[in-house]
Amino acid sequence: MRKGDRSWQTILIISVVISASSGCRQGSPTPQNVSTNQTANSQTPGTDAQVPEDKGDLRLRYQARKDTISATAHPVGSNPQALEKLISELNQRLILPFDMNVSFEDCQQPDAYYDPETHQVTLCYQLIDEYYDLFAKKIKDKAKLDDAVRAATAATFFHELGHGLVDAWKIPTTGREEDAVDQLSTLVLIERIDDGEQMALDGALSFKLYAGLDKGEKIFWDEHSLDEQRFFDTICLVYGHDEEKFAYLVENGTLPEERAAFCTEDYDKVSHAWRQLLGPYLKQPTEPRPKLKLR
Repeated sequence: MRKGDRSWQTILIISVVISASSGCRQGSPTPQNVSTNQTANSQTPGTDAQVPEDKGDLRLRYQARKDTISATAHPVGSNPQALEKLISELNQRLILPFDMNVSFEDCQQPDAYYDPETHQVTLCYQLIDEYYDLFAKKIKDKAKLDDAVRAATAATFFHELGHGLVDAWKIPTTGREEDAVDQLSTLVLIERIDDGEQMALDGALSFKLYAGLDKGEKIFWDEHSLDEQRFFDTICLVYGHDEEKFAYLVENGTLPEERAAFCTEDYDKVSHAWRQLLGPYLKQPTEPRPKLKLR
């Protein structure tokens, strides 16, 4: 998911732990072997394979919060009209081989995941509540707090949607899928969302704050990178996208110069890779589309 089992194990020591067996992808998916004999819907970028057929849509399954007090205090994710608009906009951009549900719902614990068996992205209100608690330690202004939580929630959503796209089209990844969809989520925010660069930075801040709460043993075997690594990977892509605009990240010491030296190259490689991998599954507009507004 957005945080990974490691973070939940740390944050929820006081209460509950996110399901360690499933991580951010629930169900029991087995690794997909990439071969030259792929399914009919799948194709290798750069070949003359037929255009994939669009057989599905994202479909919102919105369940209102049971706790109306929390819904008032934590409004992010509680506007079905805004969510429907986002889903509609994404359906104008994505080609899918089957319907994929997006569910906002109450859960037993903070969580977000993609289930390959039901083809559903689930975001739990309890995770949004946890984001509020996390950011409130640093942000006191209510409007800015809402913006930070909205950014972290958006980053989480696009991360899980990335898992869905990898599953739907059997998109190959040569490294850990969690790292790959982290990169995709950041790229979507940077390139396709209005004020998305700042939203990506706000989302990265959640990793830093979670890392600050982690006083126990690091779980190096987890499928997710450590929170500290996810923080630096994200801000590196933001900086690499526009070195001049985000020079302050290096000047104030947030991004070490040693890492910053490679960020533009990293951004170009990651952006090129995802454009090539996702290109066949994106609808081509007749005219340029404006960036999506999420806040």
